Amino acid sequence: MSNIIHKYRIHGRNKGRKKNQLITNVVVKDYLLNLNKDIDKNNNIIVDVGSGSGESTIFLSKRNPNSLIIACDVFVDGNINLYNEIYKTQITNIKIFKNNINKFFDELKSKEYLNEIWILFPDPWPKKKHHKRRLINLNLLKKMHYLLKADGKVFISTDSTPYLFSILSNIYYAKKIFKWENDKPYIWRYDLEILPETKYCKKAFKANKSPFFIKLIKI
Repeated sequence: MSNIIHKYRIHGRNKGRKKNQLITNVVVKDYLLNLNKDIDKNNNIIVDVGSGSGESTIFLSKRNPNSLIIACDVFVDGNINLYNEIYKTQITNIKIFKNNINKFFDELKSKEYLNEIWILFPDPWPKKKHHKRRLINLNLLKKMHYLLKADGKVFISTDSTPYLFSILSNIYYAKKIFKWENDKPYIWRYDLEILPETKYCKKAFKANKSPFFIKLIKI
């Protein structure tokens, strides 16, 4: 049991300090992902990795009304915000997986399930001693390649230049399995496209940073 906990360990807090009002448990169950039921009955599946407070999930839901959007995050407060927003707006194409994305990937029983995977503003873990905690690495890229359908896409954003260099290094080593579509500096700016205005996106713009946006397509 301890080995399983360690395998899917998330560094940092999974709950904020503020109290948040949760809708009834009966309603919450309606929005939790049922792997066997929800995956099998949907032909177009988009995964929002690290969905936070749900801004990106809501954005993807509205832009892709005929797709199943899976929000994947362990952060309790963010999931509660998303639960409440789904309930308030009566959105029907979102399901929540409230655990580690690696656990979600490992629980999928076969390959080529997913159409798109979005990873917006993952924690850059700037200190060198914490670099091993960074989400995006070659192993994750290989997992995503296995689970994406033909021509499936991965979208990644960051406002951290050191983390960008790390991501690009991993993309280079994965060049046989992914094609980098927007591989020119003048077309990888986040503000050049209509994209979710998440908490961290707004924080980056407020700090006069220009976030990077990367598009990968499965080969």
